Amino acid sequence: MSENLIDKLEYIKEKGYLEHINPEAIPFLTSKKIDNFILACEEKEKGILKVKSLPYHIVLEPTNACNLRCPLCPTGLELSDRKKGIAKLNEIKKFLYSVKDSCIQIYLQNWGEPTLHKNICEIVSYCQELGLWSHISTNFSLNYKDGFLKKLIKSGLSYIHIDIDGTTQEVYSEYRKRGNLSLVLKNLEEVCKIKKENNLTYPKIQISMLAMKQNEHQHEEFLKFKKKYGVDFISIDKIQFNPNLNSKFIPKNKEFIYSSYDGGKATTKSSTTFSKKKCHWPWSGFVINYDGNISACCIVDDPNSDFENVFKDDLMKVWNNKYFISARAEFVDRKKIITNTICNICKNETHKKDLKRLGASFAIQK
Repeated sequence: MSENLIDKLEYIKEKGYLEHINPEAIPFLTSKKIDNFILACEEKEKGILKVKSLPYHIVLEPTNACNLRCPLCPTGLELSDRKKGIAKLNEIKKFLYSVKDSCIQIYLQNWGEPTLHKNICEIVSYCQELGLWSHISTNFSLNYKDGFLKKLIKSGLSYIHIDIDGTTQEVYSEYRKRGNLSLVLKNLEEVCKIKKENNLTYPKIQISMLAMKQNEHQHEEFLKFKKKYGVDFISIDKIQFNPNLNSKFIPKNKEFIYSSYDGGKATTKSSTTFSKKKCHWPWSGFVINYDGNISACCIVDDPNSDFENVFKDDLMKVWNNKYFISARAEFVDRKKIITNTICNICKNETHKKDLKRLGASFAIQK
């Protein structure tokens, strides 16, 4: 690592900018990416509406189809107004190439199961070729064809997040409807074995349990999975839910509920009753649905709220269109809002009760 790059890393650390990126993506930083990242953070601080920086945080959805029916997800509830589909490989590659010098982290998931995309390994390999840090979140409850897991783990994937929301089938399937815990654990064991046998540094393997009422008594047992399977990271995460419903999944322990929900104590990047926070999304990046249409963030599931299409138009033109300028204006100067967007409705008060939800899910819409 060059002295110049080390100096830049020290600068963003001192400024507190590192909180905006996954720490595991730091080894993939280049001088160009850091320069763009610094500019983006400074433009957010200054409240710049028409930015010169490019998005550094991108969620790119391979498909919005899923094999499970999780009851807090619009896909699981089959309520989404967006048609089911699969991203075209050539469009994904073209976009990835356009952000190779600016994007720090690519998350290859959204409202579907990414490993259902037949070209997912090729997409990941292209990310590696371009020097992009890539992340996949999967339920891993699929009976993959022989050789797939080996191909995936050796594809150049940077990080894989695997959801395991129970240590027994009975508890696991309360939320992961149609899921098979034995199959998940079999796939987990296999990928850990492949990584070890091939002496691979990447992908980093994380297993996670969403803290819910039915699995609270299994947290201690779950944490033992780190040593049992030899994963790199293990976590117990917070769920997002529709605050207007008395969800049976809400844990009793308030430390596992975001403080932006009534009674929650866990830290959050969303605004709360007592703390208004500027949303990072209008300056950091966006979600690309499988068809190229842009959602403002990963909690939105509403085609009527799209911010145009990044597969059909120039990235910088889209990034500074009337929707993004209006989204930024919400946190800078509301008089400069050009058109009313989902961001001007949400205001980073992600979990407030008067936001319109997609059915019983936590996803918001206009």
